[in-house]
Amino acid sequence: MKIIHCADAHIDSKMESKLDKSKAAIRRDEILDTFCRIADYAGSEGVRAVIIAGDLFDTKSARIGAQNRIKAAIEAHPEVNFYYLKGNHDESDYFEKGDAPENLIIFNKEGITKYTLETPTGKNVVIAGIVPDSNGFDKALTELNLDYDNMNIVVMHGAADNYKGSGKADSIDLSRLKNRNIDYLALGHYHSYTSGDLPSRGKYCYSGCPEGRGFDEEGEHGFVVLDVDEEQMTYEIQFVPIAKRTIHVNEVDISGCMTTPEIDKCIEDTIAEYAIPDDDIVRIVLTGETDIGIEKDIDHVLRKFADRFFFFDLKDKSRVAIDYDEYMHEASLKGELVRLLKEDENLSEEMRGKIVRCAVLALKGEEITL
Repeated sequence: MKIIHCADAHIDSKMESKLDKSKAAIRRDEILDTFCRIADYAGSEGVRAVIIAGDLFDTKSARIGAQNRIKAAIEAHPEVNFYYLKGNHDESDYFEKGDAPENLIIFNKEGITKYTLETPTGKNVVIAGIVPDSNGFDKALTELNLDYDNMNIVVMHGAADNYKGSGKADSIDLSRLKNRNIDYLALGHYHSYTSGDLPSRGKYCYSGCPEGRGFDEEGEHGFVVLDVDEEQMTYEIQFVPIAKRTIHVNEVDISGCMTTPEIDKCIEDTIAEYAIPDDDIVRIVLTGETDIGIEKDIDHVLRKFADRFFFFDLKDKSRVAIDYDEYMHEASLKGELVRLLKEDENLSEEMRGKIVRCAVLALKGEEITL
C-alpha cells in the first residue's frame, strides 16, 4: 500500500512581494499545477491515500477557478482517498457546502478523527487527524488512544521543536507523542522536508511545501511516499521532488575583484559550479572584502542575469576593507575623513567602509554606486 503525505501547498498565495503581477500570476498557476500533478502521481502509481497535512489554500478568498481545479484533480482519481486536515491558513469552508468530491475526507474542526484503511491481510492502517481547539492540542493529546496492533498514522499541523512545546496554540509537544503507538506522524506547517525518530516505534516528518515561494524556501521541494508492507506492517519513506522551479540562494565571494566584469565572472562560475538551471529563481549574495576603489555596477549585474532566470535577485553583503594605517598620515581630505571615521565609535565597520568608498568616488568625480 502506498500513501502520500503532502502539506503547505498554499494555493492562491499572492506571490507579489518580489514578483511583478505577470510573474506572480504564473507562479500562482504553477503552484496549483503542482498540486494537480501530485494527484495525478497518486493515480498513476497506485497510491491508496493522499494525506494533506494543512494549508492547502493560502487565503480565505481563493479564486473559484482554483477551487474548481483542485476539485477536478481529486475527482479525476476516485480510487484514491484524499484526507484533508486544515492548517492555520485554511480559513474558509472550501468543499464543505455539499459539493465536495466523494473521495475527499475532511477531518473535524476540533479534536481527533480516525479513518481505517483495511488490507487483504486483515491488518488495519489507521489515519488519525488531530485538530487543535482554541487552547491548542492539549485536550486532544490527553484523549489520544491508538491500538497497539494497528499501523497508526497521525496527522497534525503545527510547530514541533525539539520535543518541547512553546505554549502557542499551534505548538506540538513531541514529548507528549512518545510511546503512544504512533508509527508515522505526518506534519504540516514547516516548509522544508525534515524527519526524525519518534520513540518507541515511529518517525515524525514534515513533507515541506511542494513549491518554494520565497528565498527562505530554497532547495528541493516535493512530497513524501510511504510504501507500506501490509504483511509486516512496516513502511519505507521516500521524498519525491516535484517543484516546477527550484529556488537557489548562493554566496559569491568577490574579494579581489576590481571591476564589474570580474564580479560577473565570479557569479557565472558559481552558477556553473552548482549547475543552476535557467528559468529557476535565483538570489546571489555578494560577500568578501573589496578594495575602496572597486568599480561595482550592481544595476549592470542585475540586467545581465535578469533575462536568464525566471527571477534574479542580488544582495550585496560585501564589505570595503580599509587599511587605516595607509591613510593615518595622509595630508588630504581622504586621509582626514578616514581618521574621523575611525574615531567614531557609533559607526559599524560596514558603514565606515561605505562612507569611505562613496567619498573616494566623489573625490574622483565618479558615479556613486552602493
